[in-house]
Amino acid sequence: MSRLYAVVTITILVRIFTPGLAQADSGLYLSGELGANFAPGLDLVGDANDRASVCDEFINPDYQSVSKHLPGIDCTGPRPFETWMNDFKAAEGILAGGALGYRPWEPSSVWGNVRLELEYFYRESAYNETADATGATGANVDKLARELITGTDRVDSVTSHNLFGNLYFDFANSSRFTPYIGFGVGVGFTDMGYGYLWERNADPTAIATGEGLPNADVIRRNLAGTVSSHHTGLADTLFGYQVLFGLDYAFTESMSLGVKGRWVDFGPFREDGLAGDLLRSHEANLRLDGSEPVSYGIETSDVKMFGVSLNLKYSF
Repeated sequence: MSRLYAVVTITILVRIFTPGLAQADSGLYLSGELGANFAPGLDLVGDANDRASVCDEFINPDYQSVSKHLPGIDCTGPRPFETWMNDFKAAEGILAGGALGYRPWEPSSVWGNVRLELEYFYRESAYNETADATGATGANVDKLARELITGTDRVDSVTSHNLFGNLYFDFANSSRFTPYIGFGVGVGFTDMGYGYLWERNADPTAIATGEGLPNADVIRRNLAGTVSSHHTGLADTLFGYQVLFGLDYAFTESMSLGVKGRWVDFGPFREDGLAGDLLRSHEANLRLDGSEPVSYGIETSDVKMFGVSLNLKYSF
């Protein structure tokens, strides 16, 4: 990006001090921008193919007999997907990019105010928030209500490298100011820093898991104080659209400086097949022989942002 801004800056200086150069008439232009983005709150849902804690062989060596005493729990059949939910506040960060544009029609034609653009921009939205889980399904409901002293998710920054094709309409007039609107579709290669921490009470008497089983005391002792945790970088490719609007001021026929705004809406972010660092303070597996690995997935609501930036444009 620094090279792009250097080219634009040098071009401006050359045009200011050499006004006799030929006027731009090719229809091509190059632009660069720098500004800020503002991302709304993010809703997050996690799901895992974990079983109830009494089905964990590390916690309950007699897991195969659980269904005899607790008919509602099957430790050997198909594994259910348990979920948990969370939400995070709005975030903000940097926005920077560049574009190559083209005006395909003569200014005097009926389409003269239309231009096309291939755009790249980068954004980083710094959520940097740790939040308590707000809901759950399956066995996680009881965990959150009775046993956990910590049940949190964390989202660090959401970053994306974005490529868009844009269509603009300029409201040309006799002044040096040109307002415009635009619409674009594109793709965002998106990364998110994510982590979770679930920690049980260290006091076995505060653990309800195992009630109704003959070895309940063993289960409670093995489960007390255990931790499930992971921190990693997630990635997904998102498709979306944007609405653009702005105002340019022409210094010369070749150069302009403007303010540009955009609203970008991508689809939900999702990554599956993730393995935690710790599952109840042991490896992410339900069996001592490693035959039932546990994995989880993370999905968010639509990834959106509003951006505002200063835009330098040079026409060839």
